[in-house]
Order: sequence, then structure tokens, then C-alpha cells
Amino acid sequence: MLEQDESTSGHPPARVLFVISDTPTPLTHALHGELSHVLGAHALLQTVSNAHAASQCDANIAAVVMCFSRHDLSTGLAELLDRAQALHIPILILTDTFAPSPALTSTCNTLSIHEPAPVIAGMLRGLLSRQIEIDTLREAALGAATQTDRLLVAVTRMQDELHLAGQVQREFLPKKLPSFSGGSVAALWRPMNYVSGDIYDVRRLDEHHVGLFIADAVGHGVPAALLTMVIARGLPSKEIKGNHYRIIQPSEALACVNRELLARQGNTTRFATAIYGIIDLRTRVMRMSVAGHPAAIVMRANQSMEIFPGHGGLIGVFDGVEWSEQEIQLHAGDRVILYSDGFEFAFVDPPHIKGFTRTTPTRAVQEFAALLSITEPADMIAHMERRLDEELLAHHNADGPADDLTMIAFKVV
Repeated sequence: MLEQDESTSGHPPARVLFVISDTPTPLTHALHGELSHVLGAHALLQTVSNAHAASQCDANIAAVVMCFSRHDLSTGLAELLDRAQALHIPILILTDTFAPSPALTSTCNTLSIHEPAPVIAGMLRGLLSRQIEIDTLREAALGAATQTDRLLVAVTRMQDELHLAGQVQREFLPKKLPSFSGGSVAALWRPMNYVSGDIYDVRRLDEHHVGLFIADAVGHGVPAALLTMVIARGLPSKEIKGNHYRIIQPSEALACVNRELLARQGNTTRFATAIYGIIDLRTRVMRMSVAGHPAAIVMRANQSMEIFPGHGGLIGVFDGVEWSEQEIQLHAGDRVILYSDGFEFAFVDPPHIKGFTRTTPTRAVQEFAALLSITEPADMIAHMERRLDEELLAHHNADGPADDLTMIAFKVV
């Protein structure tokens, strides 16, 4: 096999630096000739002194053979070793030292300079053949590193775009909640990630009416966030004719949003749940429509809690759908809570065990019930914020909530 020439191997001869001391001996001259003969066309030995070897060591060198004895000067050897190792070039050290230093044997291949030339040639051939695989792996690693760099750039760009999308979405939220002579309000909005599939609005419709709205687009991420912006823009509040206006009631408003979604869907189907209530601050009556959304909760001033579910379908699915309305009589001190279904994921129910029945309130409802003793909306929101943080900490969930979270608390003053 050692006698195979270039014509049969298909590869040009490998360039090998044959490093000798500044005062070469007959042994090194003889070894050079014998190795050249045994290796034939597989390797081209380039003789160089150890003082100048580092400058000759470049990426075109396939291997380095260092011949020295314990009496040779070490000038240039350290620089050569550093250079070869930096270029990942295999090193074969031929020495007459009986026991090479551990530093050499751990990073280089060593043989006695007195070994027969075929043995040394075989060792060198093994290093050269292994180097082909190493070079292939190195090229693959460099390619992978390049792809990783490109992915990092793409991910960074996507993160920047998501941050910008989150800022744009926040423009559709109330910058400051309105104030009312007959009520007070506070809100919680926690996106699952950069953007949210939830959106809310608190509108002062006129002197005596306030609108409370939450929508939850099915899904997460940018598609859901874009849908919420369509919903927010499509929610009407008043119809103006000349010097007169009419407040659009909740069922009619949801129907308008439904038509807007259907008109913009194209070939895709995007839908959402929603709840919209309009409170007359004079009569303290709330008219409410629900589109597949969690029920409204009313905390009575007498420390009781009532749940008002709705039975309307989702918005964005069928055209011509009508939503019903229900009237809820409120009293001074009552608080209205609207929320998205993210709270059901934030406060997970325990598994069904002995003694657990369907009549047992869910953990989310229990968390809302804990707000009964809190009278002010801002304090209710602050309490819920703390409970959400405690729940995340208890479950070691550093990634944030499992779903988007939105809550509106309104108090009749």
C-alpha cells in the first residue's frame, strides 16, 4: 500500500514540513531519504531548520515532522508548535529522548527517531489520512458556524420586529383609562410573549355611558395580535346623524366586528371570543353581550359574587349571526370584572380526586372570589398581579404566563 503512487490514489502529494535542527546529523539526512522513498508520491517532504519552520508552516502544510535530540537547541520550536496547533496541523515528533515530556505527548504524536523508516512512514500516513477527515469535519463545523451566525442575525431581527409589533399593538390599547363621575376602573394586560392575542378597551361613550370590552383572538403570536387590532378598529361606539347620536348597543357592535373580520379573512379563518358591556351610570344598568367568552363576574357590595355567562357564538366564523343581550342591575359599591380565559391556565385546577365534584368552583373563580373584600379596582388589579407572580414562582415558570391575560375591574360609585 505504501508504494501506491499519485496516479492510483487520485490525490496530489501532501506537503510535509520535515523540521531538523540547525546542526543536522547524518541520521536525520538518512531518515529524510528513507521516508521519501517509502512514502513515494503520497508525501513531499520539505526540509527546514527549526529556527525557520514556524514561518514555513501555513494552511498548505498537511503535517509536521520534527526531528531533534536532547542536545538540540529549542529555538523556534515553541513558536512552531503554537503555529501548527492553531492551524490544526498534525505533528509527529521524532526524538532520541527516552521519555518525552507529558506536555508533548498530550498534544503531539511521538516516536523514537531510531524506529525503522517504514514504521515512521506508517505513522505519518495514518496522520495524513486522518487529517482528511478532520479537514472535512472542520469545513462542516465552519459551515455550521456560518449558518448559526446567520440564524442569530435572523432571530435578532425577528425579536426586534416583535418588539416593534408589541409597541404598535399597545397603541390600540387605552393610553390612559378614562375617569367617570359615577364609577372608577382599572385594567390588567399581560401578553404571553412580545405580542398578545388579547385586547381590551374602556370607552367613555358620553357623559352617562361607559363601554367595557375584551376580545381574545384564538391562537397566539403575531397572527392573533394582528387580529386583535382589526377587532379594536372594527368596534363601533356611536352612530352620529346630524346633531344627534345613538350609542350602538353591545349586540349590534359585536355584529359589526363580525362583519369586519369576515370581510378581511380571505382564504383563512380567524376568529375570536369577545365580551362587551355598556353601563348607564344614571340607572346603573349594564347591557352585555357575550361571544363565546368567559362569563362576567359581579362583586356585590354586600360581599356576594354573581356570575353572568353568555351563550353567543364566536365572532369571525359565520355571517349574519345575531347576539343576545342581557341586562344586569348594578348598585352603588358593586364591582364588575371582565377577564380573558388566560386566568384558567394561570390557575390550573387540581386533578379530579376523591371528593372533587363538578360543583366545586375552579381555581380561577376562587381567585376572583378572593377579591370580594377589596373595594377599589386598582387594588383588585394589584392583588391579582401579585397572585399571578406568586403562581409563576410556585411552578418555577420563568418563561411567563401560559396564555395572554386581560382583566378589567369597574366599580359603581
